[in-house]
Amino acid sequence: MHKFENTWLYQREKIDHSSKNLKIIDKINIALKDLENIHILDLGTGTGSNFRFLSKKIKHKNQFWTLMDISKSSLYQAKNNIILNNKIKKVSLKYNDAIKNIKKTNFNQFDLVTGSAFLDIMPYKWFIDFHKLNQNTKIIYFSINYDGYFKFNPHHSLDNKMLKLFNKDQQSKKDGKVEAVGPDCAKIIKNYFSKTHKTFLLNSNWVDIKNKRFQLMFLNFCKNVINKNNKNVLDEWLEFKKEKILKNQSKLNVYNKDFLAIKI
Repeated sequence: MHKFENTWLYQREKIDHSSKNLKIIDKINIALKDLENIHILDLGTGTGSNFRFLSKKIKHKNQFWTLMDISKSSLYQAKNNIILNNKIKKVSLKYNDAIKNIKKTNFNQFDLVTGSAFLDIMPYKWFIDFHKLNQNTKIIYFSINYDGYFKFNPHHSLDNKMLKLFNKDQQSKKDGKVEAVGPDCAKIIKNYFSKTHKTFLLNSNWVDIKNKRFQLMFLNFCKNVINKNNKNVLDEWLEFKKEKILKNQSKLNVYNKDFLAIKI
């Protein structure tokens, strides 16, 4: 599974938390209210951002968490931020590749399987395998799934060209392996789980983000896409966006979807 830089994960945490759809959290709490204990698996946990958000929002007082990631350094950072309390009874860390070893994961022991901001980098076959292994899981919740659209304001004539290149790159091979599904991720997972669960897709957009450092980090992702694809004509676009950010004249919007599936 693809690894993310810890600095990027920490930088985006506050923005992710404020963007997640709280209507979905309400539905999760209703679905869990009759359980005595809840066992939760957080896939691709990174530094633990989704765990820190969801453990506070879930009202249930007996939470048992398993945090899984392929990055040992990220798991180490997550471990340093774990605080057990009257709601969080136990947190286990699991070093594992959620793509390569998905069929070796026992999902049946969990009431809630969750993750945040990584479905777009998964290969199509992963969705097939994941659904087969979770047909009886009570709740599936994936937040901040890139939906195929972003923009920096103010406008530039090359915005649409950059967006198309970015989205095409999102569907390229990650780490030199299989192709990712990119912006279609939310629709794909909804399509599979609609067969066995009641499903929901709600907006979790990043809206009018003014944070200069965050915008520059996102712009650097765009730069990497341009460099990888040798699209030198877009250098003008990069310089324009960077100048506006540095002058505090820029805002970033990224469209995302939160996905929820509740066992029928």
